[in-house]
Amino acid sequence: MELQLFGINHKTSDVSEREKFIINDLNQEYLNKHLKKKFGTKLDSFFGLSTCNRTEIYLTGEKGIAKQILNESKLFFETEGIPDTSFYFLSNQDAMVHMSKVASGIDSQILGEQEILGQFKGAMQVALDSGILKGKLLSYSQKVLKIVKSVRTDTQIGLNPLSVSGLSLKLVKNIFEKPEEQNVLILGAGSLAQAVIENLNKKGINKIKAVNRSIKTMDISDDFKITSSKLDKLHSHLEDADIVIASATTDIPLIGKGAIENALRVRRNKPMLLIDLSVPRNIEEEIKNIEQVYLFSIDDIEKITQDNLGQREIEAEKALNMIVLESQKAILDLKEKNLKDKTKLQLEIFLNNLSKDELERFKTAEDLKQMIMNIAVIKLEENPNLTLPDIEEIKPHIIESMFKRYIDNA
Repeated sequence: MELQLFGINHKTSDVSEREKFIINDLNQEYLNKHLKKKFGTKLDSFFGLSTCNRTEIYLTGEKGIAKQILNESKLFFETEGIPDTSFYFLSNQDAMVHMSKVASGIDSQILGEQEILGQFKGAMQVALDSGILKGKLLSYSQKVLKIVKSVRTDTQIGLNPLSVSGLSLKLVKNIFEKPEEQNVLILGAGSLAQAVIENLNKKGINKIKAVNRSIKTMDISDDFKITSSKLDKLHSHLEDADIVIASATTDIPLIGKGAIENALRVRRNKPMLLIDLSVPRNIEEEIKNIEQVYLFSIDDIEKITQDNLGQREIEAEKALNMIVLESQKAILDLKEKNLKDKTKLQLEIFLNNLSKDELERFKTAEDLKQMIMNIAVIKLEENPNLTLPDIEEIKPHIIESMFKRYIDNA
């Protein structure tokens, strides 16, 4: 079983392609059942991560199985219109390096962005809670988190951290001379929506309403909170909104061209700024063709910042060097651990087949490793089906430690 991944991201595709290939809490469990039925023990474990920038699936399985998993995933999601060239595949250390780059923010369109680590941890936790993430993949993923922690501690990649919510505020301030006088409508009430509202509130922009699938109260600060309206109020709220920032989770757009045209008639064609932070998108792309509307998608908004870019690029290079070295060490550590675990099991099976007299001889042996290898040859002649411990690559003191634990637990 080897570590593998495949994915699609902002470097290989645009948002119109990425929004067709999304992993979420619900469909991941159905996908797991489908893949287990199709591949059985060839696939050990997997979990998916979907963000504004990417959808990736991380897995442990038989060598080269990632391409087969992708093909089945595309059929499962009924994905159309995404060419195979938009997807990439990595394995072993290259896969761990990439996972570490993603979780640390140096693979994001906003270099060094701070929100991705929480998203990566969240994806792990969801898969862990549902029993999908386990075994070797869990060990690899935990190593990734350890690497990212070192990177964040030992470099300044998070210096003056940028975020999608922060860039939304920057765009608002660039377009409106007095943003505090504008009416803002937030679509959604999740963590991203709350981060957007918090950033706006800190800059004195408080004329904010929110719309969500269900009514939800968001406590932004000690003296500022917002209770969202339900979706049936969306169209009436659009009529008052100078700025709309959308971050709801949905499979289809919630704001269509007709709704904006109706709102503009009521507004007497007063211009509107629409910022769509979601993948899949909340706002129909055709709205860009309306003269009085300025629509920015996630791909647009992430291109507007150059703040501290030079310093972030320097720190990203330092981070990458750390990631490569640490991932190499992590792969070797896990390989050694897996070898020890396998040998320990094999050794226990082998010792269980020895007589008491033979075990007594082991206790006084000067070279335990050599003695095991010698007796193994004899035992194999007596029983060709016997599982022999593969101990050639294991150091003698480790074999002695394993044997001692076996005797102590006998």
